[in-house]
Amino acid sequence: MNLTGAKILITGGGSGIGRFLAEQLLNASAEVGVLERDVARCDELRAASGGRIQTWLCDVSDPDAVDATLQSVFDSGFDPDVLINNAGIIHSEPLVNMLSRSDRAHSRESWRRVMAADLDSVFFVTSRVVDRMLAKRRKGVVISISSIAAQGNAGQSAYSAAKAGVNALTRTWAKELGGLGLRFAAIAPGFIDTPSTRAALSEANLTRLQQQIPLRRLGDLESIYLAARHIIENDYLTGTVLEVDGGLVI
Repeated sequence: MNLTGAKILITGGGSGIGRFLAEQLLNASAEVGVLERDVARCDELRAASGGRIQTWLCDVSDPDAVDATLQSVFDSGFDPDVLINNAGIIHSEPLVNMLSRSDRAHSRESWRRVMAADLDSVFFVTSRVVDRMLAKRRKGVVISISSIAAQGNAGQSAYSAAKAGVNALTRTWAKELGGLGLRFAAIAPGFIDTPSTRAALSEANLTRLQQQIPLRRLGDLESIYLAARHIIENDYLTGTVLEVDGGLVI
């Protein structure tokens, strides 16, 4: 698919990876729209782009909000050629906290919150956008941001399970809808140098982690953009999970 003029919808595009993708894809002459639940981030993104990035306020973990917002997106004339499922949260919590003096088991509320944000949202948004692509007879691409945690990461039961689910959906939909001209892929970042990564890990942990990465450094946002661009432009790529992790999972 040619990026020039392609309409690309990004969930959670108000900050971090999502915002970087939105800005870079706009610079590559795509038309970019963003679903974001933070109104201030929506306003900032529109202002920073001179109004060239369209934004819609939406909590993508809420199926009713997704349905209503996407109808507004379609009614505005923005029919996506590409969907990037980026919205999500990182959560760390052991299955059993042996040091807790109260309920030691993993919080069920946290489990549901992570699954809703990281997995349910992918299902809710993709099903509606793909249905629209099929109705409009458009060839399309769906990219979901996964994680190397999908292979299992101690202390991240909910997050790992959600991202493993994202990978499974990617492969399932690639098999199911490839014959209709739709492609699906996921990007599984390792540790990317973003504010959320630095907020989640101490400097000591970051230093130790970098020694475990074959390339001896955290990834940068540019590497995620290049992976997304490769998926969009390579029309024979589908059903794959691209690991962008500096060799961490070797």
